[in-house]
Amino acid sequence: MTANEKLAMVKTIMGPDSPEDETILSYLNLAKTEILQWRFSYNEADMPDDVPAAYEMTQVYAVVNGFTQRGVEGQSVSIENGIHRHFDFTDMTRYIRQNVIAYAKV
Repeated sequence: MTANEKLAMVKTIMGPDSPEDETILSYLNLAKTEILQWRFSYNEADMPDDVPAAYEMTQVYAVVNGFTQRGVEGQSVSIENGIHRHFDFTDMTRYIRQNVIAYAKV
């Protein structure tokens, strides 16, 4: 999947209030870096240039998760004006690390 396809998918998921393309692309790039560094942290010699196809949707959902966490500064629960919100993941990095399996080679 190309970066533009991922961009379009994030914009579709986020709806009309999605941020500018440059912001989404920056988040996609951050997610890509984190996925690759986490997945291949024990075997950097085999690190590809792009996110493996099996983790492309994880990258997209990590970006969406990152945007939904903006303003809660890593909290797992937010209570404002009587509205209670609970988040499964406190940030984009935690989402990635719980959904990407690190690759090791013996």
